Amino acid sequence: MGLKTIIDDLSKYLKRMVFVNMLFFCLIIPVVLLYLGVETSSVAAITALGGMALCVANFYFISGFFVRKTETSLTMSYASIQNEYLYDDLTKVYNRRSGLVRLNEEFARAKRSGAKLSVAMVDADHFKNINDTYGHLVGDKVLTHIASTIKAELRECDIVIRYGGEEFLILLPDTHGTNASLPLDRLRRKLVDNRLSHDGMEIHASVSIGIATVSALDQDPMDAIRRADSALYSAKRLGRNRVFYDRRRRHLAPVLSNA
Repeated sequence: MGLKTIIDDLSKYLKRMVFVNMLFFCLIIPVVLLYLGVETSSVAAITALGGMALCVANFYFISGFFVRKTETSLTMSYASIQNEYLYDDLTKVYNRRSGLVRLNEEFARAKRSGAKLSVAMVDADHFKNINDTYGHLVGDKVLTHIASTIKAELRECDIVIRYGGEEFLILLPDTHGTNASLPLDRLRRKLVDNRLSHDGMEIHASVSIGIATVSALDQDPMDAIRRADSALYSAKRLGRNRVFYDRRRRHLAPVLSNA
């Protein structure tokens, strides 16, 4: 059920409430007046005028105050629920569930239109050592630092996903080959240059990145994810803190960097 449907139903219930109140006013006023001994003709006039005035006031009060207040409350609640559903609590990027939905959408668009799409797996180097040395709260700060740096260095159209633990998935629409490697290597350098400060200490955080481009042979977006994951492990085997581009199904040389 959508938010608009909920608000529409609420409006209907409130209108029914107004109608019931209208009947109440129109019935209770003449009963009270007759009980007090007021003449019948006067009762009719007072009932008509007083009942109408009370009903109008009641309608504007309910519709102007309660409906607007409830609509605002529902809208805020909906936005909060949607935010929790879509985004990772810690890093404020897409969580895995919603991120995979975006991956499927971008993959379908690329296959349908022939547009290029690259995917990158990003892994924090030696993250277990950071947790063991400084504690998990500092580990959380490192992940937040990595996520915010990724978002700051990439385009608005690029999609950042917390894939799991210390691993991020990045979708780069309309991008392939070295066009994907260059901005990600710039991101890698940025992380190396901007160390995280904690209690007077500088914490070194770096990432290894594996990239793959969706090809015409891919039947599923996970085909590209597996190649990007393989490229990530190649970057790790070569010493970490570098970018590796998967060249399978592409006539491009791998891009390596660690400077």
